[in-house]
Amino acid sequence: MRHHWLYISLFGLMFSTVLGGCSAQKKLAKQYVEQSSEWGVLVLMPEHIFKFNERYDRDEKGMSQLSEFEKNQELLSQTLLMNTLNDSLVRVIFENAYLNTLRNYNVKVYTEPDFQDFYERDSLSWIVNVAQLELQEFIENYEDEDMFYGMSYLKVVPLNAINLAVWVEISQLNQSNQEAKVYFTDQNLFDQLESEFIYDFYTSQVNYYYSIDSLKTQDIYDFAGFMGRLSASYTYDQILNNKLEYELPKTEAEILFYRYDPFAKRLFSTEFDRFILLEK
Repeated sequence: MRHHWLYISLFGLMFSTVLGGCSAQKKLAKQYVEQSSEWGVLVLMPEHIFKFNERYDRDEKGMSQLSEFEKNQELLSQTLLMNTLNDSLVRVIFENAYLNTLRNYNVKVYTEPDFQDFYERDSLSWIVNVAQLELQEFIENYEDEDMFYGMSYLKVVPLNAINLAVWVEISQLNQSNQEAKVYFTDQNLFDQLESEFIYDFYTSQVNYYYSIDSLKTQDIYDFAGFMGRLSASYTYDQILNNKLEYELPKTEAEILFYRYDPFAKRLFSTEFDRFILLEK
């Protein structure tokens, strides 16, 4: 039994339904995709990454007199993975992956040095503020189970894990009547577990064998790149769907959420593979 990193494919089709027919919504979505080369997106990145130790084996003894900042720093020193990270490198890897992925959609991407050029635009322009990046290290108790001769056998294996969460604020330039909305996504990264229950016919016992490929610092850097690519693809999709929601009649019976794959040049609908809108 092999348990891989538990994050979703960038353009996975889980929970997705390929669109059929020629609905008005799909036609409009295609038109917007064809206009992507006219889009301008100013991307702002955070200067820091927040990090927290959420391991259940952390020791908080003797910290009652510390400030929240001092306590957090002390707890971070107890982590197995995060205290080995170069925070600036994580941020740069995420940022480069985000910007490069967004450019794959053929949109004009602007960064802070391009403020003047961006604000000279008059339409089809958005400000995307990646407001916060947060890393958490924790332990996941994975329950491994199998059945033999009607009996259930269970083993609990603790796995080291990293969560990377992203908050993104999207607003359209020169649209004062539209409030900026905040969106969220996160994914988990785990130790890789290989395990197997084996029934021993000689002893009539069930033995459990497992090995763990523990997470390494490079895995987290790679994960930051993945999350940059995922967040950028979600950003494009969110802008596309915000335009659809704004333009479509409010009487539309069902407004689907669309994802666009710029490599396969294909639109498909999804229910879960997207940003989560945070209510203010």
